[in-house]
Amino acid sequence: MRLIVILTMVLWFLVAESKILDTSSHLISRQKRWLIWNNGSNWVQGVPKSSFLVFGVPLEVKHEAITIGTVMKAFYLLPTNSSVYTRPSIDYERRKRSTTRWVLYDMLEYYLDRYNYDGKACLLRTICEVSQSPFDERSGILAEIVQAVFTPSTTEQVDDDRLEYHAAENLGKKIDSCDTLFPECGANLMQKFTDFVS
Repeated sequence: MRLIVILTMVLWFLVAESKILDTSSHLISRQKRWLIWNNGSNWVQGVPKSSFLVFGVPLEVKHEAITIGTVMKAFYLLPTNSSVYTRPSIDYERRKRSTTRWVLYDMLEYYLDRYNYDGKACLLRTICEVSQSPFDERSGILAEIVQAVFTPSTTEQVDDDRLEYHAAENLGKKIDSCDTLFPECGANLMQKFTDFVS
């Protein structure tokens, strides 16, 4: 028994001196952790219990019951690119609008010119007629959009080359007939719009 104890102690001493159990010189590593998932079918499906919607339709059928059920599901893809975490989700800087009122007026003039109308005169006449008899709240959302588009005083964009549009709006508030001011325009666009809406 003594011999076993002595041999165990000698063996223990040799192991301790040989640094077999010493891990301080070895690199300690672990598997990397990821915030993104590999490409493929990596999506999460969410179907909470409250999203089940069932409608019962009573029918007079002997020995049978008929119901119609609908299930609503939602799923979202897991991110596969870490840039979704570094890119801010909200832009705080104000961007300039790509289309201004004046660009819209130029497009309308071009469109009217293509159909053999005097685009400038017809646009000025329409602005005059809109300011002469503005739409009220009962006219609907489409009329409100037309009112906003053809009222140049509602814009904050000042352009000295576009003063004739403001003049047409002011003249429409003061005179009775806009067609005498703009005889070059052979079409009454406001009348066509009114006929379309009603």
